Amino acid sequence: MKTNLFRKISLILGIFMWMVGSVQGQDSSLLWKVSGNGLEKESYLFGTIHIICKSDFVMDQRINTAFENSEDLIMELDMSDPQLQLKMQQVSMNPGMKNIKDEMDAPLATSLDEFLLKNYGVGLEQLGILKPFVLSSMVLIKALPCPEVESYEAYFTEKATDLKKPIVGLETVEFQVGIFDEIPQELQFQELGKMLSEEYSQSEFQTMISAYLAEDVIALDNVMTSSGMMSEYRSTLLDGRNKAWVPTIEEAMKSKSVFVAVGAGHLGGELGVIQLLKNEGYTVEPIK
Repeated sequence: MKTNLFRKISLILGIFMWMVGSVQGQDSSLLWKVSGNGLEKESYLFGTIHIICKSDFVMDQRINTAFENSEDLIMELDMSDPQLQLKMQQVSMNPGMKNIKDEMDAPLATSLDEFLLKNYGVGLEQLGILKPFVLSSMVLIKALPCPEVESYEAYFTEKATDLKKPIVGLETVEFQVGIFDEIPQELQFQELGKMLSEEYSQSEFQTMISAYLAEDVIALDNVMTSSGMMSEYRSTLLDGRNKAWVPTIEEAMKSKSVFVAVGAGHLGGELGVIQLLKNEGYTVEPIK
């Protein structure tokens, strides 16, 4: 398995988790300022999309200024970890290197095998040892209508490294992969089949990209949570993780300014990071 493939997969490990919350009763924005409740300095929240066409990647002055004014970078994963790719490879395989191609419905197995052969040069005979979420990530990478892609997490990691800012990961790769182990394989197969459809790649996925670029989190919520795995397992994929993150973010903000960059779906909703911080007494305001 090529290392650069696992690098891409590690960058979009949260691909099912981004952009599923709505910011109810608030202005839409991807960048938010956190202040008040005894904080000595302002901190910032930024909603990422884990992978996007390079031509659509936007990094404007308000985001750069907030980043430069912060002291630490907090992300879902510490992307600067030199062992990250190795860890990703270790947890991406099915137990015992089991090939799951025979557990798929025949039409799905045929479609996926053809897709993998066309786009990666190898099919399910070799790649069927990978967990369903990894195969889905490989499909989503190719759903982008562009030859070059960009990652906000990779951008912030490189910038933080250059500026010698400490980088903190809210979770480990092992934990994130473990989340998918709690979701029935059959449901993951259904999601995989949907992603393989031309309608998804040309319509639903592009609608999500457009909504992200417009910073329209309500539209994204409508697209992502109407049905499927995200709707059924929202508490596992989003809400529970948000609750676990907030104490770590609070502790980090006590004495310094931090820049928190997580999948934008984690910010909105009644159990999103924005509202959870408000519940603790902080002022959280959109930066336009």
